[in-house]
Amino acid sequence: MAAQKPTARKPAARAAKAVTRAVNTPISRTVVARPILQWLGAGVGVVVTLGAIAVIAHEVLEPARPVALTASITTVRPAATGWVSEVEVVNSGSTAAAAVTLEGRMGDAIATAALDYVPGDGEVTAFLHFPADPRTTPATVVVTGWMEP
Repeated sequence: MAAQKPTARKPAARAAKAVTRAVNTPISRTVVARPILQWLGAGVGVVVTLGAIAVIAHEVLEPARPVALTASITTVRPAATGWVSEVEVVNSGSTAAAAVTLEGRMGDAIATAALDYVPGDGEVTAFLHFPADPRTTPATVVVTGWMEP
């Protein structure tokens, strides 16, 4: 009986050496660093997700404040046929207002304006036209009405 050569073991031994070399190469070091970056990215994702949940919960649990509109003249400039007053309308409530109407009075002169929308906790600019300078003759601006959007 002839002795058989152990040829079947040599390819396995070569494969084991190749795996050992692959583990010790610089490529495997980047594979080790990848889980750290994955954990860091996951941590950032958790923080962002929890922050979004907290903001949504705060908005849901906070009671809505009703519309509270105030109007005031901020700037006056001359126009071809009189004076234009820039009016700032501020909504300090958390609920929005739609179809807001303004009325400005200066003596016998009345100027009106309509705004489509004033957001909650926001401000919008409107313009009123007067025949005389509103800085010299006292002018008043009031919000006369609005609707819920």
